[in-house]
Amino acid sequence: MAALVLATGLNILPSAIRTGIIHWSSRMAGTIWHKTNRGTVRRVRHHLQVLFDYEETNTKLESLVHDHLVLSSWNALILNLLPSLHDEHLNRLLQIDGLHHLGELQKQGRAILLLGAHYGAYGYAVAATLSAQGYPTWLAGYGGSHTPPPQTSHLYNKLYWPKVQHLNQRIRMTTITPGGKPQPELVKVLEQKTDIFYLLADQYFIVRPGQDHPAHLVPLRFLDHTVYLDVSGVRLAKQKEAQPLTALPVKDGYHRHVLIEPLEWASDGTATADIAQDLQVYLTRLEQRLLEYPALWRDLRRPDLLPRMGIFES
Repeated sequence: MAALVLATGLNILPSAIRTGIIHWSSRMAGTIWHKTNRGTVRRVRHHLQVLFDYEETNTKLESLVHDHLVLSSWNALILNLLPSLHDEHLNRLLQIDGLHHLGELQKQGRAILLLGAHYGAYGYAVAATLSAQGYPTWLAGYGGSHTPPPQTSHLYNKLYWPKVQHLNQRIRMTTITPGGKPQPELVKVLEQKTDIFYLLADQYFIVRPGQDHPAHLVPLRFLDHTVYLDVSGVRLAKQKEAQPLTALPVKDGYHRHVLIEPLEWASDGTATADIAQDLQVYLTRLEQRLLEYPALWRDLRRPDLLPRMGIFES
C-alpha cells in the first residue's frame, strides 16, 4: 500500500525526476511495508524458512524479507511509471549486460528465445528496456491477456492489472496457453526472426499428490522439490530453431541489474522428454541465482507458492 501511495504522488512529477528518485522511493516504501504489513512479512519469512532453511533467529532472514519488499515496491513504482516513461530514461532504471549476444544472433539471422523468470525486475521493465535499446521484444507469459492471472490478490486485480493492460500500448505482449495452440503472433515472431521472444518460463503448476498431471506438464527438480512446468513455449521456440539465452538478475545493491547469457539445450529433439531436459537446465541456472540471493524471487509473496513447489502443509 505504501508503494501505491508513493506512486500516486510521483505521478505529478516529470519523468526525469521520477526516475531519479525511484530507488530511494522504493527503499522507503519497502521499509514502511516491512514495519506495517505483518501478514505479508510472515508469509515471505515462512517461505524463506521452508524453502531455504533459514532459522527464525538468523539475522539475515529479516534482511532478506526487507529487501524482498523493497523489490516489490520498486516493481510497483515501475509498473506505474512505464506507460509515460521516455526511452532515454529507461537505462537509469535497469541495467542490462550481455546485449552483444542478441546483436550477434540477429546478424546471423537467428530466432531468439530469451528465458526470463519471476525473479528481480518485472518482465515489463526488461522488455521495455530491450525495446528502447533497439531490440524489439515480445513478452510472453501464461494465462489470458484480458483477465488477471488466477489466484492474485484483490489489490492486484483492482490497481495493478489496469496498469498492466495500459502497458499493452507500449510493450508487445502475448500469452501461452498451456497445452494449447500457440498464438499466431508468436509463431510469426519466431519465423520472421526480427523480434525477441521473451518467455517467463518459471510458471509452476499445482499437481496434488495422487493426481495425474496433464501431458503438457513435466516434473522437474527445483530447490530439492518436484515442480511442474509447461513445455509449450519452449517446444515452439525449439521447433523454430530459436537460440536460447537467459535474462536473469544479478545482485547489485539496490540497483536493478540483469545479465543476458547463452544457454545450451540439453537435447536435440522436441519430444516432451527432450523439452523436460531443456527446462531442467534452465531451472538449474535459475536455482543457482535464487540460492545466491533469494530476496529477489518475486514468488515469495504468493499465497500458493508452497503448493506450486509441491509442498502441501496441513
